[in-house]
Amino acid sequence: MSHLALIILALIALVIGLSSCSLYHHPYPDNYAPQSAYRIHTVQIDDFGTFWDASKSQAAIDDVESQSQSMSSSTYVVVFIHGWHHNAAPDDPNLQQFDRWLAQLSNEFSKPSRSEARRQLTGSGHFQLIGIYVGWRGRSLPGFLDYGTMWWRKAAAERVGDGDLGEFLERLERIYLRANAFNRYAKNPGSTPFTGLFTVGHSFGGQALLKAVARPIEEDLAKRAPSVTSAAAPAVTPANRTPVTTPIDSFGDLNVLVNPATEAYQFARIDDLYRQLSYPTRQTPQLVVFSADNDVPRKSYFPIARGLTSPFRPKFRNSYQGNLWGKALGELPEQQSHELRAAAGEPDSLNDEDFTPDKLQKVAQYDFTSPTVFSGVRLSRLPSVTPIENSPVEVIYTHDKIIDGHNGVFDTGFLDFLSKYIAYMEGKRVVLRYERLQEQKARVDAGGPAPSNDAAL
Repeated sequence: MSHLALIILALIALVIGLSSCSLYHHPYPDNYAPQSAYRIHTVQIDDFGTFWDASKSQAAIDDVESQSQSMSSSTYVVVFIHGWHHNAAPDDPNLQQFDRWLAQLSNEFSKPSRSEARRQLTGSGHFQLIGIYVGWRGRSLPGFLDYGTMWWRKAAAERVGDGDLGEFLERLERIYLRANAFNRYAKNPGSTPFTGLFTVGHSFGGQALLKAVARPIEEDLAKRAPSVTSAAAPAVTPANRTPVTTPIDSFGDLNVLVNPATEAYQFARIDDLYRQLSYPTRQTPQLVVFSADNDVPRKSYFPIARGLTSPFRPKFRNSYQGNLWGKALGELPEQQSHELRAAAGEPDSLNDEDFTPDKLQKVAQYDFTSPTVFSGVRLSRLPSVTPIENSPVEVIYTHDKIIDGHNGVFDTGFLDFLSKYIAYMEGKRVVLRYERLQEQKARVDAGGPAPSNDAAL
């Protein structure tokens, strides 16, 4: 064995040894003071997927529960799960950037036209924004040594997604369903504030989030899709898709993965299922994946890392199965549906005037998977892809450094687009909830049965 090979093996052994120790494996102080229009909770999870302090996680749940039952204010809950090289330390850049992003979202939701629309549709124009930062041991070694921990941090992210995070998100989902249920509206018709819930996971945080929310999305799609899936063959794209009359509404309002550090294989069933169906105008995106075209770690290092595992697994049945396992989610052309490019000077597809009473139907019927421009950034369907209108799933490839590299989750151009995308989509969700509750009330008043709220119990 050459001296170089011995040095490499020694370095690998050093990284493995250091990674197995307890560097950075401890909870961090939570000292974020509430702001006037938003507040932040940090929920911290250890390397085994367990809450460091369950009482703090419960406090976040209790805050959302209490706020969502308010009759004087709507509630928006945004959960962010950070990725590699980060944690919940007060000086962590991701935590500080999340704070600034909440301020930006608050400004979007505070615009007068949005407030007036909420007042008309929910009885109150006021809102409270609650941010939940999920911290875990994304950094396990100091400095550049942390770049040698990809395998171990990916495994840790999977444990996070399989652990207490899943229960935590499920409890938020129960609160969300109760707050927007018909039985609550029936007691206070015309005065039932809205509760919104959306999640964002970056890098290995995207891996953790997908682990936590993929199953309910798969189950909801499988109830409608006529055929079983097979990750051993290319995704099904039938010419005559089965129509869906009731929207896919699996988990909250929207779940966003940014440069997710997970195999395309883990998305394969969702990809196959959603392509078998067609959707009504009431459908909004449930799962959206953004991938930067200059994300070197996912484009180059991820396939190398997966390739190094080849001696320890069976051979793939075909090249497609191999690509699903060897490429990161978002990098496989067969799974991509959209692209994001700079569109400087182009007007926004929706604006504040669309929230006036005589134009709300434009928001309610808007297809958020159609060509859309916000803040000089254009979302477009890929020309090689057969369009699926009002799809619940989008896999978006970003260009022009809108997301600049692997860590560009908080880049200004991207957040300017994403903030408006979320705010207008939440506007559509408010209008649709109002229409749904009105329809249900009319049926009950006519002698029909009250809608079941079993899912919200």
